[in-house]
Amino acid sequence: MKTKSKNESGIAALLAIVVIAAAALIIAYSASILGLGELEMGYASLRSSETFSIADACAEESLRQLRINTGYTGETLSIGKGSCIISVASAGVNRTVNVTATSGEYNQKIKIDLSLSGNVITIVSWEEVST
Repeated sequence: MKTKSKNESGIAALLAIVVIAAAALIIAYSASILGLGELEMGYASLRSSETFSIADACAEESLRQLRINTGYTGETLSIGKGSCIISVASAGVNRTVNVTATSGEYNQKIKIDLSLSGNVITIVSWEEVST
């Protein structure tokens, strides 16, 4: 019968350490890749929310301008790190306000259908439009 020598036991222990270290390296690499993906998604969500806020602010500004001047047709505004284009189409007392906001590579559109009676605004619909 053959007995194990100390060298064979050392090689088995070294092999076990290499396997465990490789597994730990793979786990650490996967965790870092997942972390980077989460950071990217968080950044995209922040920029998207920022762009929506710009669009919403411009939509509110368009309503304010329509209350002051029923002949308002729109304008381009800069807000923070972004900008928006407001266009107003009219058909009698009905108006359609289209707002397109841009912040970096992110875009957001809002469409508002409303009716005017003097300086009283009645909103028929307010919706986000897919870009």
